[in-house]
Amino acid sequence: MSAKQKIIMGMGNAVLDVLIPCDDHEIMQMKLKKGIMTVVEKDESSVILEKVKAIKKTSGGSVANSIVGISELGGDAVFCGRVKEDDLGIEFIKDIEKAKVRFLCKPSKDGIPTAKCLIFITPDGERTMQTFLGASVNLSENDIIESHFKNVSMLFIEGYLWSSESARKAIKKAVQIAKNFKIKVIFSLSDPQLVKSFRNEFLDFIKLDTDIVIGNNVEFCALYNLNNDNQIQTTLTEHSNKVNVVTTGKEGAFCVLNQEVIKVNAIANIPIIDTTGAGDLFAAGFINSYNNGFSIERSLQNGCELAAKIIQQFGARLEKS
Repeated sequence: MSAKQKIIMGMGNAVLDVLIPCDDHEIMQMKLKKGIMTVVEKDESSVILEKVKAIKKTSGGSVANSIVGISELGGDAVFCGRVKEDDLGIEFIKDIEKAKVRFLCKPSKDGIPTAKCLIFITPDGERTMQTFLGASVNLSENDIIESHFKNVSMLFIEGYLWSSESARKAIKKAVQIAKNFKIKVIFSLSDPQLVKSFRNEFLDFIKLDTDIVIGNNVEFCALYNLNNDNQIQTTLTEHSNKVNVVTTGKEGAFCVLNQEVIKVNAIANIPIIDTTGAGDLFAAGFINSYNNGFSIERSLQNGCELAAKIIQQFGARLEKS
């Protein structure tokens, strides 16, 4: 790692991911919608967890996955998220610190338990998620400490946090500190339904407070009321001066900056085992590369390469090999 490299800070939901192989019939039995994340209460999550067999547990959450990916690439990364001091919370902290990511927030002593996400993986590699947000929604202004921002060059915030009023206040404080320290703010759109729910707030936040926006084409379509990639490119070239990074699944990714569109292809002909973390690891590859001074094109390529690696294994953690 270069001595000049700066720290990347992530802010997001701290969720323990539980990976569970299953088939389409089981998805229907659990009344889940395939490929979609469903938010549930603690009891509903616990009932299902007792009936299934997990193959892996890792510290998760979208930006947490990206931050771990950045660390695994040799980047200097830290994470801000809320857990409770319970078994899952302790497991989350141990797992993320094992990946050489510094965990910034003190666990809560009481209140709701640590968040968990049951990720059901069908033979086609699709993942269906059932999430109990738990203590993650209690991220607050008190968790944002100015000294944590020393030597930080990029602050990566996930859209999922918008579901919590206290987390939105934490974001506001973090962004103000970032501006004071001239830290680039990166925003992940996170989920199409979330974008629709908070569309106006997202548009204001992007316009006033962000430098880089990352999302898939479905999320960008939801944000700007569009229908396809061509419309996204036209809209962004005409109306945005941000670094807009758009992933397009099997097609690859493109970036719109001012009036330039830069495209790269996805890695072709690879076996798909589990799509969990594909977008998160793309973000890790792109952000780590861009933070190290690589061109946008090379950063996009590195993001696609990392996404291709992660979908050939279970879970959102790169295997050591």
